[in-house]
Amino acid sequence: MNEKEKRLTLELCKFQDKDKSALISLIKEGHATPSVLGELFFNRTAGIAYGVLKDAELIGAVNREFANSLRNAYIQNIERNKSFSECLKYVSEILMGASDSYVMLKGAYLCFAYPKGYRTSNDIDLLVNPEKITDIEKLLSSNGFIQGNIRNGNFTPAKRREIIESRMSRGETVPFVKEVNLPFMKYLEIDINFSLGSYSDDGKAVRDMIASARTFKIDDFYIRIPSEKHFFIHLCSHLWKEASVYPWIKMKRDMSLYKYCDIYMMANGLSTDIAEGIAECAKEYGAEKDCFCSVAQTAELLCENNFAYRVFAEKFGVDEGAKDIVISPSEKKIYKYEEKSAVKRLFSSNRLKLLKEAGVWIP
Repeated sequence: MNEKEKRLTLELCKFQDKDKSALISLIKEGHATPSVLGELFFNRTAGIAYGVLKDAELIGAVNREFANSLRNAYIQNIERNKSFSECLKYVSEILMGASDSYVMLKGAYLCFAYPKGYRTSNDIDLLVNPEKITDIEKLLSSNGFIQGNIRNGNFTPAKRREIIESRMSRGETVPFVKEVNLPFMKYLEIDINFSLGSYSDDGKAVRDMIASARTFKIDDFYIRIPSEKHFFIHLCSHLWKEASVYPWIKMKRDMSLYKYCDIYMMANGLSTDIAEGIAECAKEYGAEKDCFCSVAQTAELLCENNFAYRVFAEKFGVDEGAKDIVISPSEKKIYKYEEKSAVKRLFSSNRLKLLKEAGVWIP
């Protein structure tokens, strides 16, 4: 991709503060190319791009196939989220008797916080009080959920050893899966997390997130989600865990643009009090680096004048070089990005080649 194709890809994700003049210029110069279209789909931002073009009244300015592809993705997102909403309602009803033991994370809220058709989710993520995991598991199992994984579109039940190892080593359970055969959603997958491994607070963050839960209305029902500050901290920590760990980079799952869009959307709506409250809470949990690095990269990619970035830079005092550090737990090694630009990293075809070994990692 050339530099203007990269810029157009990012401009098409800025749904909260779109630059219409920049879009017009880039489109007129012929940069709405198949490469841009591919990046939008690869990064799960095609629905956002369609919304940006539509709101800017520029659908007719791009190639018909470019526009139709984005429109179809947008429509499919809407239909898929109807199925996802049914699943959220179903799971909320199953867990009604254990409502003080869990919260829903990420897509359960975000799919409906965005404008319609912009965001989808592949599963439901639960954060569960470790003492209540068995209760939650029993409720899911008694309603037809089976632990296992979906591979190549087919469900494979997990072996007992896999179930035990997942709980012991990763702070999560093997997913619970049920065939639901809804439009665009053959299986419903539930991921249960009971640890926020990157924090060093010995479970305090998990307890706080569940204790401070709020309700969020979707259609005619409610789901339980963390408070605004806890939700934001978890979102940043989850993104940075992927962006800064070698295996995720190897799988090319470390810099998904839609996850930066999540932080962009939420950061733009923060008041001074909320941003400062997030900063204080992140310090308490030892999540300063996660929040700073995630928001700093989001600012570089999508919103240069990001308010949360300014607050976090002032409150945390985290070295900018933290954004360049990658760990490899299996090798016990530290790597460092030689390429400092988040934009160049995002569009690199092989980010492993941008890394250089930099030392020994001690957990």
